[in-house]
Amino acid sequence: KPMWGEWRVRVGNRAWVTESILEPSVDDTLSADVIPGDMDIQRMRQQGRVGIYISVIPERENLRKYDTAGNLCVRRVIGVVGIADPIEAESKSTVSALQRMGVDVWMCTGDDEVTALAVARAVGIDEANVCAGVKPEGKADLVTRLQKHERQGPGIRGRHGRRDKRTRNRHQRGRVAVVGDGINDAVALARADVGIAIGAGTEVAVEAADMVLVRSSLHDVVVALHLSRVVFQRIRMNFVWAMGYNMLALPFAAGVFYPWINWRLPPEFAGLMMAFSSVSVVTSSLLLRAYHRPKIQEDGRLETASWCGSFTSELQIKRQSRHGGKVYSGVELDDENHPGKVYEMSAFEIV
Repeated sequence: KPMWGEWRVRVGNRAWVTESILEPSVDDTLSADVIPGDMDIQRMRQQGRVGIYISVIPERENLRKYDTAGNLCVRRVIGVVGIADPIEAESKSTVSALQRMGVDVWMCTGDDEVTALAVARAVGIDEANVCAGVKPEGKADLVTRLQKHERQGPGIRGRHGRRDKRTRNRHQRGRVAVVGDGINDAVALARADVGIAIGAGTEVAVEAADMVLVRSSLHDVVVALHLSRVVFQRIRMNFVWAMGYNMLALPFAAGVFYPWINWRLPPEFAGLMMAFSSVSVVTSSLLLRAYHRPKIQEDGRLETASWCGSFTSELQIKRQSRHGGKVYSGVELDDENHPGKVYEMSAFEIV
């Protein structure tokens, strides 16, 4: 408790400053009769600013003044400083992209509810998915509740109002990823299934996380999720291919047709077929080296790259272009070397 002469000074949030009120005769709700301009403070919160309260209380009894009713006349709070944590430019597009990918986005913060809701509206998070005024252990408890899919209580139902289909049918626990950069996020990062720390965050958060975004860009959260899905899809494809190939090739290499046609596969060819199974899977996995990070549009759509160039997902681009007296119907590529070039193709599939 810092001292300023004969006065005790407190600087902090609303709840912490309220603890300095000792006399029950004084309004401890920090309303307009204790804080001048309380309506301005409310307007400041609605703008997404955090209020830092400054209270000054006399320590010695001879410095305290009371009115005829016995109430302390010395003003408890002498000022409120509004601090705004600027919203990153890519925050809204990141939230939109995650929602398009089927992710239920939540915001858990220690700020007051009015400020948290203002920020949530600015970035596109559902107000039902906002938990404000939460302490570090409360963030970890929220992660546990989401993992168990406890949908009771305010602010616990998801944006789409339904659970994941696999979780609903098979009673699986929810998968929760937490993105944070501060000391207060360390407990939640450690308890989450996937903890993602911002590279410019505190060392405690980086140590507690499973993944660290080196560039400190929120878009990398979407890229990490997109890359993980691409890798997992390739793993499943390799598994299906290897199982199908072995189920068909092994009987053939073992001579299943020998009783009928009196012919069997030479050993050298059987060895080649066995090696081809492993080589094909490894080659398929190496194709992931050609992965290109998607570009995230302002509305959250992902512009992914493929063999034919980059195109915007969920948006089929068709263009009729005349070049050399011929008409081509295809997709206009975002290519610096060939701007405006149109490749002829009949159809394409977005993965």
